[in-house]
Formats: sequence, structure tokens, C-alpha cells
Amino acid sequence: MQNLKNYEIFLENITSDFNKLFYNQKEFIYCKEGCSYCCERGDFPISQIEYDYMSLGFEKLDETSKNIIKQNIKNLKNSNKESYVCPYLINHRCSIYNNRPIVCRTFGLLTEDVKGNPSFPFCASMGLNYSKFYDEKTKHLSINLSEYNGINNLPKIFCLSNKVVINLPLAKKLNIDFGEQKRMIDFL
Repeated sequence: MQNLKNYEIFLENITSDFNKLFYNQKEFIYCKEGCSYCCERGDFPISQIEYDYMSLGFEKLDETSKNIIKQNIKNLKNSNKESYVCPYLINHRCSIYNNRPIVCRTFGLLTEDVKGNPSFPFCASMGLNYSKFYDEKTKHLSINLSEYNGINNLPKIFCLSNKVVINLPLAKKLNIDFGEQKRMIDFL
């Protein structure tokens, strides 16, 4: 139980930091309440402690929501898809928002892939986050597009993979055991 309490302290701190990143990138971000594209397609990598924390959020839900989620999980397990809709998504809203995993807290920012190259959120190709810099043909950052769109400042690129976040000094200081990492569906 202490591990979950420490994880909650960790989340409070990093969520505050993530919110600042989103705020500082607000001219490039189009996320808004009810937009759930990021929840409708993914494999949602999480750790054991994140799953445990999500479960706490699930337990707080009303029975109707719990039953919808249980049915979503059943349907998901029968589908065998690599990319799927998050089973906690109900009516385009996260039913466990305060208990959502790290990947959900960072999605939407321009991040770097394992090779250090910009990795756009897939919604960039839909005219949303960072779309003013996203070249659909090359699937890369385009300086020409930013100039064309009259933007002088390029967006920042963040290194926010789960591996990086769970190895932050604060996680070590709080002695958090994140446990095994796997896809959300594999925990369900």
C-alpha cells in the first residue's frame, strides 16, 4: 500500500510538470474535453503499479460504468487486435481520468522516438496537435510548413517514454516499484 501512496505523490508531481509542458506548447496543442482520438487507437503500455492505480479508479465508479467497462474488456479480449480502443473510454471520456496511466498523461506532446527523432502524435495527421509542422508525405517535422503557417518558434521535443518517466530521480527517491511493463490489455 505504501508503494501506491508513493506513486500517487509521484503522479501529483509529474502531472503538474506535464501540465506545464502542455501549457507551454498550447499554440501547437488542440486537445480539448471530449476529443478522444488518442484513446481510440493504441496499445497503451503500462506498468503493474499503473494498472493497480487504474483499478482503484475503477472501484470508485458506479455499477453502470463498471458494467460497460467489463463488457468493453470482454469484447476487446475477443477481438485480438494489436491497436484498440481503451476499455475505460465511455462516451468519448475517460471514466478513470484521475487514475489514468502515464502514457495517457503525456500523449499529445511532440516526443522523440528511440532514435531521437521527432515522433508526432497520430492526431497531427488529422489536423490537430503539431499539424502546422507535420509533413504528411514525409511523416516528419517540416521547417517549411512552420514558415508557411507564419510560426517562428519551433515546438519543443520531449523525451517522455514510460521508460524515461519511471526512471526519473523522484521515482527513485520515493522508492517506487513499478513492476512489470506490458500492454494494458495484457493486464486485463
